[in-house]
Amino acid sequence: MLAVTLSIVVLLTYQVILTKVNPPPLPGAVRIQEPPVRPAEQKEAVPAEAVKTILPDSAVIRTVQGERYKIDIADIGGSISRITIKDPLGHDLNLVDNAAYEAGVLSMKGSGALSNLSSENFSPGSASGTMSFQNSDFRVEKNIAFLKDTQGMKASLKITNVSGAGKAVSFDIVAASNISKKEVYEQKLIEINICFKDGKIKRLTGANLLKYNRLYAEGIEWIALKNKYYAIVAKPGFTPKGVFTKGVAGEPVIGFIVEDDNVSHGETRTYNIDFYVGPMEIKELEKVDQGFTKVLNFGFLTSISLVLLSILKFFNAIFHNYGVAILLLTLFVSLFLYPLTFKSLKSMQKLQELQPHMEKIRSEHKDNPAKVNKEIMELYRRYKVNPMGGCLPMFLQMPVFIALYNTLSRSVELKGAGFLWIKDLSMPDAFIPLKFSLPVIGSAINLLPILMIGAMILQQKMSQIKAAGQTEQQKMMAVLMPLIFGFIFYSLPSGLVLYWLTNTLITSGLQFMMSKKSA
Repeated sequence: MLAVTLSIVVLLTYQVILTKVNPPPLPGAVRIQEPPVRPAEQKEAVPAEAVKTILPDSAVIRTVQGERYKIDIADIGGSISRITIKDPLGHDLNLVDNAAYEAGVLSMKGSGALSNLSSENFSPGSASGTMSFQNSDFRVEKNIAFLKDTQGMKASLKITNVSGAGKAVSFDIVAASNISKKEVYEQKLIEINICFKDGKIKRLTGANLLKYNRLYAEGIEWIALKNKYYAIVAKPGFTPKGVFTKGVAGEPVIGFIVEDDNVSHGETRTYNIDFYVGPMEIKELEKVDQGFTKVLNFGFLTSISLVLLSILKFFNAIFHNYGVAILLLTLFVSLFLYPLTFKSLKSMQKLQELQPHMEKIRSEHKDNPAKVNKEIMELYRRYKVNPMGGCLPMFLQMPVFIALYNTLSRSVELKGAGFLWIKDLSMPDAFIPLKFSLPVIGSAINLLPILMIGAMILQQKMSQIKAAGQTEQQKMMAVLMPLIFGFIFYSLPSGLVLYWLTNTLITSGLQFMMSKKSA
């Protein structure tokens, strides 16, 4: 039952990494510690009911269409209220929606003459992505332009002092908010990333996404708000004093803190921000900025996952089908790990061969456990069998399996990709749709998990120790484990289940060949 125990360990590890259920809170008040300028300030979050979140019917919305996506700009606040991109199937996806007032992307909230800009009316300029506002102290102009052939966007904020004296400029500007959480697991996979120029990244998850914090720090390279497949990344063309986070009506908001001491009469300060808005695909991220690829994160084994993703994309480039690519990637990984797998199976086979001798020892010394252990260890030494021989190779394979699991569960490349009856490898296979919903099963019967259960039962039968002394508990576990795995995998992406099913069949084939050879 060693293989079963190890499988449980692997599965639990996978689940912790994949779903991030109830992520532990960051210590203290989620403060940036590297590199600090001064201690972070904390304020109580503003109650959701006290914040304006819905634009009135009188608001004027300007839609600006780019090559890759379109944005809606509201005259109230002069900010982006909606960003619509295309998913892999070409359907519209509102990556940002209902972002108004303090949640609008590029909305501003400052002090003095800049305190109420998130609710002021901005006038449209001559260019399609230009909005402006002016009071007795400042003229504020926002300009938005798309980058050609990329998912990129450039935003320019110009503040001109039109008063008769020098004025201090301090404000917060929203860089990302209200990211979509309609996909499966997206609620648990939404993150805020803060990347520094030294390459270090701070990640905020869970309840920390909605905390109102002012995080002062130097050397900020970019910030990002992302879900399972997509990201909004913002890189400042100026030196921000830090980053703020807050929750507005239950949605995470992140942006830059700007504090300039004085702007003289007639002077214009310009603040540029480069944006990436779209899927977390390496080639698309690189088109806008090489450093943005760091937003793609597969956990602590990201480097291995990126290699596996490259191989997966290589096979897809040849066969133009990600289902076939998953089969070939699984075969490739199995061949790569074959020496370890062979050693593990060989060790288990030797233990099976010694099982009759071990049962004889147990029956002869059933009243003397110490004698039983001593005789069994002597048996191992005489036949040169290491009882842990089947364990160590499997542990050495775990990093690759975990990395592959994360690659298949979080790769946007699989979104909308079909294979055989499967319409979307990022979703359950839904072999037989139902007109009603059943407990556990849901609204469709998924075939791949059922096939996976059958393959695991076959594997258990082939690796089962044929001995009269096998305990009832061991027999029960041999029956329950495939069912437990099937239950957990039932609602997971079909690409994952396809990988596990294929890997189980390959391992069973190796066991069969070894058993025939030794017969």
